[in-house]
Amino acid sequence: MKRFLVGTAGHIDHGKTALVKALTGIDADRLPEEKRRGITIDLGFAHAEWNEVRMSFVDVPGHERFVRNMLAGAGGIQAVLLVVAADESVMPQTREHFEIVRLLGLSAGVIAVTKCDRVPAELVEVTSSDLRELTRGSFLENAPIVPVSSKTGEGLEALKAALVDLATRRAAFEADSARDDAIARLPVDRAFLVAGFGPVVTGSLVSGGIRKDDRLEILPDRRPVRVRRLEVHGREVDEARAGERVSANLVGAELSDLRRGLVLATPSAFATSTRVVARVELLPGSPRVRSGNRLSFHHFASESTASVRILEAREMPPGGSARVELRFAKPVAAAPGDRFVLRRLSPVTTIGGGVVLDPRPTAFPARDEEGRRRMLDRLESGALADRLVLWIEESREHGVDEEELARRAGTAVGAVRAALALSLAERRVYALRRSPDRYASESALARLAGLATSELERLAAEGSGAVGVPRQTLLKRILPRADPRWAEGIEAALAARGALAIVGDEARPPGRTDLGGSDRELSERITAFFRRRGLDPPSPSETAEAVRHRQKVVEGLIGHLVKTGALVRLPGGWIIARDAVDSVVERVRGRAKKSLDVAEFKEMFGLTRRLAIPLLEYLDGAKVTRRVGDRREIV
Repeated sequence: MKRFLVGTAGHIDHGKTALVKALTGIDADRLPEEKRRGITIDLGFAHAEWNEVRMSFVDVPGHERFVRNMLAGAGGIQAVLLVVAADESVMPQTREHFEIVRLLGLSAGVIAVTKCDRVPAELVEVTSSDLRELTRGSFLENAPIVPVSSKTGEGLEALKAALVDLATRRAAFEADSARDDAIARLPVDRAFLVAGFGPVVTGSLVSGGIRKDDRLEILPDRRPVRVRRLEVHGREVDEARAGERVSANLVGAELSDLRRGLVLATPSAFATSTRVVARVELLPGSPRVRSGNRLSFHHFASESTASVRILEAREMPPGGSARVELRFAKPVAAAPGDRFVLRRLSPVTTIGGGVVLDPRPTAFPARDEEGRRRMLDRLESGALADRLVLWIEESREHGVDEEELARRAGTAVGAVRAALALSLAERRVYALRRSPDRYASESALARLAGLATSELERLAAEGSGAVGVPRQTLLKRILPRADPRWAEGIEAALAARGALAIVGDEARPPGRTDLGGSDRELSERITAFFRRRGLDPPSPSETAEAVRHRQKVVEGLIGHLVKTGALVRLPGGWIIARDAVDSVVERVRGRAKKSLDVAEFKEMFGLTRRLAIPLLEYLDGAKVTRRVGDRREIV
């Protein structure tokens, strides 16, 4: 069963609701006031199934005072049914509604000329001619114009056929199966209480699918909820899919938590922010817009007040277009590619609209206009990979995980991985494989490689005598606030690109694996001094005095000699020569009695308890001895 969601548009009293009823048998006017006054005030809904197409209708009010309600229903539709009465032809709200659906990026529709039973055929022709003039150059330029009468039934079958044909041949409709696998998003246009069930929200499911017992969230509040019950067109179902009108009975929220303008969505799938970057287009008859102006922002079923900051100029002329930053008092939930409409606050008129480029932007370069332009170009390129790489570059050395990238892109994690595959292969970005995967850019790695090289060179210039530095020390210098796993991943990436060498616990300059020149000669003198001291280990200051060199250099070389095995660091920090340790091991293993206690060990080697205990613990660790109670067995 194909699914197709159509919204009506047109001037008040041109017969939109009557036409929907004639097509479906459903009166979309549900409010008592609407029936009493004979005009549509709020959104109405109807449905029908024709030739394996499940057609859903969103009927909108035509009065200028209720355009905001019309906008709440127009955001999620796939096509428009533009309704114009033959006895009045094109009227002010005809034009405004037409501009709204054009600004919302619709690409398909049908035109109905209603009340044909009231006028001569010549007037129908005149109205049709006016409509061709109105829609020239737009997506409705070649749309079928069908004369109809809701009263007599004239043209209804032809209109049904035109709608079914539109649903069947529309190219975008073939992608609906992919939309079913996408993340779920249902803009809420109604919220009410059902006795015995609790709060219910309704809306047009614009992407993904929702199943009974799904755990979702309400945006932008990020309130977790569970779907207790689902209805599509008044029938209880286990699953609703994109392109359908859906009612969802929720657990986890009170009616006071729910309202028009919220979004029911897959948890953590969409970004929320008080700023978005967008491309805005003004209508030819709009007023001039300047930075600092406040406008009404209509996005799906939500309405917010936005402050405009024009990013590449100071103002936008009527009919102009520019990239802007929109700022809000409260967060909005949006995704790249979302369409919206802008209206003046006073007098209230539609002046333009646009498309979201970035739903959670970072700061743009304040003084670098060329750099800002390049960033905006990449945001607007339309390629998901370009936007993802840009956002990874913005994260600098901190990196960004794929779940955050997916939220900002408004897409699934799998789509992020697929989009970044080529950039990974080309080494424009680097991935730390974990759950979730985390990415850094090549430019960030280049900066960190430079920092690591500079730090290693600085330490070498200080003459510490060490071949390298402890890995953790270097990571804390170049990534002071990074979590350990990310820091280790970056270290591995820097080593892979040859910025440093990892030798045991040390980070060293690339290619430097041993001492040279005077450092080698000094290290040999230090080793010889430790050998002479045997089991009476000297302090670094005593060693420095003995070899007549700066203590800092001596300490660095002692650390290196420990790493190379010439010296041994005992538990507690004592350092003795490897020869001395080997001599102890040889004598202990050659002992006739195959166990000893601390006192016997001290007497055997003439040690103080301060050194005897660490040396025995070292022997335990080396599997030379094994502690059993207060004694050591010789292994």
